[in-house]
Amino acid sequence: MSSGNWMDIYKKKLCKAEEAARTVKSGDRIMNPLCLGQPTNLVMDAIADRKDEIKDCEFNALLTLRPYKMFKPEYRGSFRINAGFLGTPSIRSCFPVSESYGRYVPVSSFSTSKQYSYYRRPDVVVLMVTPPDKNGFVNLGPDLFYTRAMIEGVQTSRGVIGGARVVIAEENDQYPPAFGYTKLHVSKLTHIVQNSAKLPAPPPPTPSEAHHKIAENVVSLLQDRDTIQIGIGALPMVVSDLIVKSDLKDIGVLTEMLPTGAPQWVEKGICTGKYKKFRPGEINCTFMGPSAELYEFIQKNEFVKFFPSNMTNHPAVLGAEGQLVGVNGALEIDLAGQIASVTCGERIFSGHGGQIDFAMACRMSEFGRMIIATESVGRDENRNLISRIVKFLKPGALVNIPCHLIDYVVTENGIAGPLEGMSVAERAEALIKVAHPSFQDELVKGAEKRGIFQ
Repeated sequence: MSSGNWMDIYKKKLCKAEEAARTVKSGDRIMNPLCLGQPTNLVMDAIADRKDEIKDCEFNALLTLRPYKMFKPEYRGSFRINAGFLGTPSIRSCFPVSESYGRYVPVSSFSTSKQYSYYRRPDVVVLMVTPPDKNGFVNLGPDLFYTRAMIEGVQTSRGVIGGARVVIAEENDQYPPAFGYTKLHVSKLTHIVQNSAKLPAPPPPTPSEAHHKIAENVVSLLQDRDTIQIGIGALPMVVSDLIVKSDLKDIGVLTEMLPTGAPQWVEKGICTGKYKKFRPGEINCTFMGPSAELYEFIQKNEFVKFFPSNMTNHPAVLGAEGQLVGVNGALEIDLAGQIASVTCGERIFSGHGGQIDFAMACRMSEFGRMIIATESVGRDENRNLISRIVKFLKPGALVNIPCHLIDYVVTENGIAGPLEGMSVAERAEALIKVAHPSFQDELVKGAEKRGIFQ
């Protein structure tokens, strides 16, 4: 396609937010990308403003960063809010404590492309893109997760399955382009709304003393040539800092979410990726969180490449790595080592995400290790201290990782593991030792009452 041809197509697709919003019909399912690829309020609120014209629409939200109008109670008559991953105040506001998790749509990161093309195909996709390049390609930026599957569908042995009817792109000249499988031709878009807007860049969280102790324990389990998966937040930030100060060599990054410490790992020469099996020498991920430092890092380094989550989270791809290490969190851990990280009882906080993908992959990896890192205590809704390690999971809890896929549980009190090969009684004994001292006696009595300890 010549430059003139694509430019003609591009100009025909340019429109105002209100015009793009008029393409939404009653009964439509509306979706955005997972994180940074989500649009600003401009188009989404223009859609919400049509609440008296359309009905029975569904918005399937995942890690939504912005407070869209349709989240407000007065819009619920026209827009039903479901969620595949909560994790942000905007979505959690739609899930009151009293409601349980009936509107949660379970999905693992690896299978999002399949779910949003085979089974839960969106009718309308609204996303953020860069301005087009000289050949008519926009850049999808650092958010590949399931974005392409929503727009284009997926190629199968039976042909292409899925693909949205309407694809509304918010073209933002402040959106950072990324390397990888990130280019999309303007012909794949149905509407383009131009809007220059800054991306969120919140200050980093403040880690606690417990976070520092946990991070020290986690880093003690890492080895030269490990391929690491770790996320974002106060604890991963401290782990990243300690890796920079460590003597580790030739680590690789094949992860769901780009770690905040990646720039420092590269600068110090710790992260080379040369022993990775999947695309050696590169840092590979499927999305990243809001971070001013990372916005700059991904644009300057072509070896940082983004791919859809059905590649970066594919257990067979990950499991081929010789030393894959996953570092993840938990809300509750029972005495057998079952992990509940989505809910605490029937109260939902996040989603299944990529934990099970990496847990399976770490078990497949020749010298893989799945590490669950968490503070030994949290607080309930009344701010009372509660143990993260429990006699049994609260009724209604959703198990995210079964006990047989966990290698280590790490708290500020120590390391339990390796758990592989331990009986449930041995696991319980190891887990109780890293629980908060205030709850250890209670856990021992609970294990005895259940017959775990004879």
